[in-house]
Amino acid sequence: MMNPRQQLEKLLCETPAEARARESSAFDRLAENRRDVVIFGAGRLGRKLLAGLPEMALIPVAFADNDSSLWGASIEGVPVLKPQDATARYSRDAVFAVAIWHPSRTPLMSDLLVQLKSAHCSAVPFPLLFWRNADRFLPYFFWDLPGKLLKHAEQIQQAFALLEDDLSRQTLVVQLQLRLHADFGCPGLPVPGDQYFPGLFMMSPDECFVDCGSYTGDSIQTFISQTRNIYRKIIAFEVDSAILPQLESGISDLSSRAILHKAAVGATKGTVHFAGDGIGGGRITGTEGLQVPSVRLDDALAGEHITFIKMDIEGAELQALQGAERVIRRDRPVLAVCGYHTPDHLWQIPTLLRQLAPDSLLFLRSHCVDGLDTVFYSVPPERAISIRADSTCDVKGGSPSGDRAKGQAI
Repeated sequence: MMNPRQQLEKLLCETPAEARARESSAFDRLAENRRDVVIFGAGRLGRKLLAGLPEMALIPVAFADNDSSLWGASIEGVPVLKPQDATARYSRDAVFAVAIWHPSRTPLMSDLLVQLKSAHCSAVPFPLLFWRNADRFLPYFFWDLPGKLLKHAEQIQQAFALLEDDLSRQTLVVQLQLRLHADFGCPGLPVPGDQYFPGLFMMSPDECFVDCGSYTGDSIQTFISQTRNIYRKIIAFEVDSAILPQLESGISDLSSRAILHKAAVGATKGTVHFAGDGIGGGRITGTEGLQVPSVRLDDALAGEHITFIKMDIEGAELQALQGAERVIRRDRPVLAVCGYHTPDHLWQIPTLLRQLAPDSLLFLRSHCVDGLDTVFYSVPPERAISIRADSTCDVKGGSPSGDRAKGQAI
């Protein structure tokens, strides 16, 4: 059995040219010349896929969806069917493209592919179609063409070498295998415990928690539970106007121990364009959306003493870290930074974390299947909980973790 380093080397031995040949033919090989497509999943991702099929000379004949409220409806002239009806009607003549991808703690994509194949359907995951029409679809979150990812093999190897334990290294390998091969069977189950609080570091009564991308305050509530409501301060940053009322209501009872900044965080102070969706997927854009204020954490937190910074800000993590350099070097906080919003974050975030906190320990944990909610943790050694040889945690002195499933659909 290969260790994580050997697995990494095997994945990276494929040349970009070999990957380009594979990615360009992957869908056609599995579709076996079928041109009709049933899209399994009538949500945002399924509709995104629908818009790009004609450019590939593919014909959308139906949606299939488990949501009974959609059965009988039509989306852009394409009927939505009960899955059993779709498989009965199209199993011989169409390829089923699974377009359901959202945070979950149990296998979803792999189970759907197995379900469809057991019904004698030709089934493919959505990334294979994204590879076939990259100009329209990619990059999309961490998805990009495998050939492009392999051009960064050296940086990926360097990021791998920065990680502290075998579980972190194995997690990076699994994430890479998923991205290079759309292998939804490889991730396995996520780590137990709460996202952002995985039992890697000790909590103290003096915690000052900075929540960048607070959403509705779900991470704040978990923080309060983890500290048993014994902490010094919470500082929240959120800019999505559709979410802010719920967040404000949720922290209103915390009195002076909670401060809300209605601003994005980044590398510079000013304004940015922000496109919000009200369900946690809003992000900074180039020119689309509303203009909103943006702040540097070095400025906003100049008079604070920070112990813990969490960042889940839909792709702006690198810029926010750059704008927090002085605070990180001054206060040495624990850092929990999402690493799945763009393709290059898999290697760029750990590299930047090491530069900002050279002596901190770097970990990588996946809190959902299918590659989502994957988080880098930078932990000062004096706050680290010891990690045994089997990569599990010795929780003496730490806080117990519970399970939390995030509900944002993508």
